Amino acid sequence: MAKLSSSTMYNAQDYGPKEVEFQRIFRIHLEDARAYFVSVIKPRLDRSYKLYISYNGDRAAQIKSWQANIFVPYIMSVVETMMPRIIDARPEFTVKGRTEADQAKSEKQQQLADYFWELAKMDVTSEDFVRAALVYGTSFLQVSWKKDVRTLKFLETKDTTKKKLVWKTREKVFYDAPFCEWVDNYSLWYDWHNTDRKSKQYWFKRLVLTEDEILRRYPGGDKARLAMAFASPGGDLTDFASIRQQTKQTHTSIVRGATISTSASGYGSDKYQNINAIKMYEVFEYYRPFADSFAVVVGGSQVPIFKNAEMPVPFDFKESPFIETTYLRIPGEFEGVGLPLIMENPQIMLNLVKNQRLDAATMSIHKMWVVNPLANINKDELVTRPFGIIYSIDPGGVKEIQFSDIKASAYREEEMLKSDMRYSSGVDDFSMGVGGGANSATEVRHLRESTLERVRLFVNHLGDAYSDVLRYWMDMSRQLFSKEMTIRIIGEDGRELFPLIEKDDLMGLFDYRATVIPSIAGQIDIKKKQDMDLFQLLINLPFIDPRKLTAKVVTDWNWTLDSVAKAADDQSGMPQDPMGMMGAEGAQGMDMSQMPPEGMMPGAPMGPSPLGGQNIQGRAIPTDVLRGAIEMLRKPGEGASPFAQASSPINLLQSGGIPPTVRGVPKSRPAGKTTNPRGMNRGGKVNTTVATNKKTSTESNLMNQAANLQ
Repeated sequence: MAKLSSSTMYNAQDYGPKEVEFQRIFRIHLEDARAYFVSVIKPRLDRSYKLYISYNGDRAAQIKSWQANIFVPYIMSVVETMMPRIIDARPEFTVKGRTEADQAKSEKQQQLADYFWELAKMDVTSEDFVRAALVYGTSFLQVSWKKDVRTLKFLETKDTTKKKLVWKTREKVFYDAPFCEWVDNYSLWYDWHNTDRKSKQYWFKRLVLTEDEILRRYPGGDKARLAMAFASPGGDLTDFASIRQQTKQTHTSIVRGATISTSASGYGSDKYQNINAIKMYEVFEYYRPFADSFAVVVGGSQVPIFKNAEMPVPFDFKESPFIETTYLRIPGEFEGVGLPLIMENPQIMLNLVKNQRLDAATMSIHKMWVVNPLANINKDELVTRPFGIIYSIDPGGVKEIQFSDIKASAYREEEMLKSDMRYSSGVDDFSMGVGGGANSATEVRHLRESTLERVRLFVNHLGDAYSDVLRYWMDMSRQLFSKEMTIRIIGEDGRELFPLIEKDDLMGLFDYRATVIPSIAGQIDIKKKQDMDLFQLLINLPFIDPRKLTAKVVTDWNWTLDSVAKAADDQSGMPQDPMGMMGAEGAQGMDMSQMPPEGMMPGAPMGPSPLGGQNIQGRAIPTDVLRGAIEMLRKPGEGASPFAQASSPINLLQSGGIPPTVRGVPKSRPAGKTTNPRGMNRGGKVNTTVATNKKTSTESNLMNQAANLQ
């Protein structure tokens, strides 16, 4: 890319009083934000990073070469234990229209949100977003519309072995859609006087870029201003995140007590220095939402590269594009508290106890000596070794100093410190895989309720952040959507869908919500167990479609209905032997007395058989047998059929009698001796509560019954 050049230096006064005022406000805000970041935010970030990465360089400078220098990576293990449980699945987007006409468009917008999430590779971005929140306490996203269109040369020659190749120049669209990226905590400075994001007056995103990166990132920059910016010094190129280079340089040697080499300028200070003629520039993206102002300032002369120095905020949502989330939110503070700072003190004590115990073991193995200086002892011989002999003219000139063994209390103290860290972080043994397993959905659910309760608030904060991302995306889509498009998504049943999105689908008033469903304490297992319980409850209901119900269940197992469905030409039906379905192993533990009669499997399809009867579960019932069964059921007269009583219901209100009882139970008992006056729940634990609320829906009743089954 061609470089711009000019000998003219930037001077704000050459552009009039508005530019002078802009420069004045810019420098006031920049110095205010920089001072707060350097004195308050950066030390907290450095401490959190050291604790997370298990940095032992600080202790190495304070101890002797023989002493142990172990940093127990407990904080890292807690963070990485929580990570997959929080972001196990992408958020579920919900769009609600504010009118009936808008509600009809909500499904299309939900599908579009899923498409944008996949297109922007938000799964990777979300991982950085969540991990930064757990480590630093606060994490940030920046929402924008990314358009990456390049004019490139493409090979037209089909045979690449020819000497002359034909090239054709055309544009290629790499990306043209809403975008979202994680913002490094070291790169974002802001108005610290207002603790609410929507009240902050200014934001700075600091970058260090080359000329080519600046030209590509800000195509709307004025050429003359860019030339003046590139002719000026690069600005302050300090790497404020130098702690990352420091920890890497320290860990290049695993030798205990190794000398750490340092440069006069400090760790990482040369990251952005000009090497091999590649000049770097300090760049600030400067947002003032309440002034509707956006500017990009480049170089040491702080040149605003847009015409008129600034422009209105380009997106219709007219807010700051930065979205934050916090792990532990403290009232009155914008920055949250991360896990490293929560567990800092017990982590330091754990390291101390661990290293002291190792030092004690070292001293016990390699003992000290008391030597008479007149005993003529060679100090090289004062080394503990098998069959070692120390020769001396003075038999009492050498004495070994004995050290006591390491007491068991030292090990108990370590476990107590780990327990303190578990309590402070909310991550218990079950979450870290130490606890036992669960046998039922109810057990798993109870363990989940008792595990990682503190994460629930963080998950809510995460959902609020993603809700703002969705709202910003849809606002930008309404603004910049140019033509209809067909997108590909995965439906609820696992099938691929290709909905058509048109401009009108985005118009209207909507409320957006993102729900994060964490995988806490076996959330996936809970869902699978609940699916199986609900399947057993619904499969026998006459109005349930078995195929659709099966499709819902197998989706949570990452299966598709097509992968388990029979071929269209397979008319064999179900196996004649129930053990053919479950195998011999599954049949061993089954009570055969509880098996249904042959041909009466629950949910079995019914239809005409080749023999003229009814087909139940693939079994043909002869017509005469079926007719005889019907006649037996319809035969009148008492005692003629065991089912005859079902045709003569008893009106208890008119008869004034007592409910009929099973055979062998007397119809009357002395007063006060009746153990089951209503004839219900004789010694069992069946839930006999019947809902009397007429507004209760069939769906809610079924869900309640499913919960009772658990």
